[in-house]
Amino acid sequence: MSSTDQQYLQLIHKVLDQTITGPQLDDLYRLMAEDESKIDLYLFLTNSKPTSTEKIISIETQYEKSKQKFKLTAIQEEQIIPQQQKIYSKIRKYSIPLAAILILFMLAIVVNYIYKPMTNDNIILISAKGERKFYRLKDGTEIWLNSESKLEYNKSYGHSNRDVKLSGEAYFNVAKNKKLPFHVDSYGNRIEVLGTQFNVRAYPEEKRMETALIEGKVNLQIKDNGKFRHYIMQPGDKIEVTNMMTNAMRINTNRQSASTENTKVIIDIKKANSEDGEQLDMLWTKNKLVFQNDPLALMTKKMERWYNKTILIENEKLMNESFSGVFEEKTCKDLLDLLIKTGVNLHYTEKQDSILIY
Repeated sequence: MSSTDQQYLQLIHKVLDQTITGPQLDDLYRLMAEDESKIDLYLFLTNSKPTSTEKIISIETQYEKSKQKFKLTAIQEEQIIPQQQKIYSKIRKYSIPLAAILILFMLAIVVNYIYKPMTNDNIILISAKGERKFYRLKDGTEIWLNSESKLEYNKSYGHSNRDVKLSGEAYFNVAKNKKLPFHVDSYGNRIEVLGTQFNVRAYPEEKRMETALIEGKVNLQIKDNGKFRHYIMQPGDKIEVTNMMTNAMRINTNRQSASTENTKVIIDIKKANSEDGEQLDMLWTKNKLVFQNDPLALMTKKMERWYNKTILIENEKLMNESFSGVFEEKTCKDLLDLLIKTGVNLHYTEKQDSILIY
């Protein structure tokens, strides 16, 4: 995406958030006057209504897809109403001031829609398999979503609450607001912050939640037998919660261990691993795939999400292997080839989007 397109998208974000200034609005007019296809794309983005009870927002993705949709629509209109296409072609001959007047007219039509109260209660941000997405919420909080992740919040976010629900993995840089604490609900637990940076990993199929604190302070509230146990985390702390299915709890730290019979809920408190002063848990936001003593099953699951592949393991002997490392390989094949070169005893075959490890 070009820098002009990025600027255009940022300005549309500000229009939708009602934070755009006069000079910024002038820049938006200029961009649309210089490229009239942006007028159509602007109307598409601001007038697109959700087809379900939940509003899925990913303006960057919609922008790229809308380019193709606009092209298809233009072809269809040319076949059905050729005279209308001729009129549109003539508009391009007008000067920029006249184009600005046309833009103002169109914006006036759109304004009513923008400021109408939304009928949907929930907004969902998603990142598909093989994707990593960046979002900035209206309070200034910045969020990176890792592959196959979903973040949900209510339309009242930023007004009466700052509550979000996470399934998957996300990195948060939370804007400070003492009056409205920021809450993340994930895997039955809750994280409360006022302003900080932290990473949460909670994929349902992994039956585990990891919280790593980079900066600030958070109150991690872990649900056990209907009640919450509170853990105040400091920068560099990492807490893993697994198998939250029963009434008992065991706390493991580097120096002590306390357990009860029939323990199923396990809390593992440790220090987060770092490399060159950066926590490994947040390196995925910089397009680095990290394994931290991960068993093969977890490692291949990360690779599936990262490279949008399906990976099957045939060699059971490999299941006891654990892997560590930071990788920036562009393809799944490149990563596996590198592992083999380092002495890992595995073989694989690749067919379309599937890989068999044996």
